[in-house]
Amino acid sequence: MYLETRADRPVAKDGHVLPFAHGVVRHDGDWDVAPLAREVGERGLAALAFDDPVLFRDHASAVAMCESMRVLDMNVLWSARLDTVPTGGLLKAMRMAGCQQVDMTLDPDEAAEGLFWARRYGFEVGLGNGEGASYVAERIGYTVAEREEIAGRLPGLHAAQFDLAVAYFKARRYRDVMLPLGKAMTLGFPLNELCLNLLACLSAAKHYPGQAAGLLAQASYGCPHPVVFRNRELLKSWLESGGDLKGVRLELEPAGTVSP
Repeated sequence: MYLETRADRPVAKDGHVLPFAHGVVRHDGDWDVAPLAREVGERGLAALAFDDPVLFRDHASAVAMCESMRVLDMNVLWSARLDTVPTGGLLKAMRMAGCQQVDMTLDPDEAAEGLFWARRYGFEVGLGNGEGASYVAERIGYTVAEREEIAGRLPGLHAAQFDLAVAYFKARRYRDVMLPLGKAMTLGFPLNELCLNLLACLSAAKHYPGQAAGLLAQASYGCPHPVVFRNRELLKSWLESGGDLKGVRLELEPAGTVSP
C-alpha cells in the first residue's frame, strides 16, 4: 500500500479556496499497514480514502488489514471502494477500523446483500452497477432509531456515537445531542472540527450566535472539513442580513461523513 496526499479545494462563494487534506490509499501488492500508519502520523491526516477495490477482494487479507490498523492505533476516518459483495464480518471489521463510507459496485443479485450488511453497521452507502448507474435515486438515510441500534451494536466506536449525535440534532432532539457527542469525543473521534461544528449548530439552534461563531472559529484551524467554512459563510450572511435583529432562525449544517 502507498499513500497519496490530496487536498480537495472547493471554492467558497467569496472566492476563497477551502482545502480539506486527506490521504488516498493505493494497492501495490504489499499488505503491511505499518508504513501507512507512520505516514498518516507524520502528515497529520485524520481522513483517508481507500480508493483501490483490490484491497478488499481478498476478505481475509482485508480483515487482517483492519485489525492491524486497530492494533497500530490508526485513529482515522476513511472511505472505501468495493467491487465484490462484502460479508458481514468484513464490513464490521472495516467499520471498527474507522471506515464510514463504502461505494459498492455490485451485480443486482449481490446489491441487496451488500446493502443489508452496510446498513447494519451504519455506513454511508453508494451502490451502483458495473456501468456506473446507481441503484438508488436518493441518498440512503437512517432513522434516529436505526442510529440508536447501531450505536448499541458498536458501543465502543466513536463514529457510531457521533452519527447518533448528528441524528438527534437533525431530528431537533437537542437535549439528547450532548450524551453521544460527549461519548464520541471521549472515545477519541479524530475529526475534532466536526465535533466543534456540531456544537456550533447546537448553539445556533438555541439562539446563541456569538457562541456559534466562537466554536466555528476554533473549528477552522488547519485544513478542516469544508462544512466549517460553509457554516461560517452562513453565519456571516445571516448577520449581514440582520437575521439576529429580525428574529430569523439561524440553521447551520452538521456533517457526519468524511466526504466534503
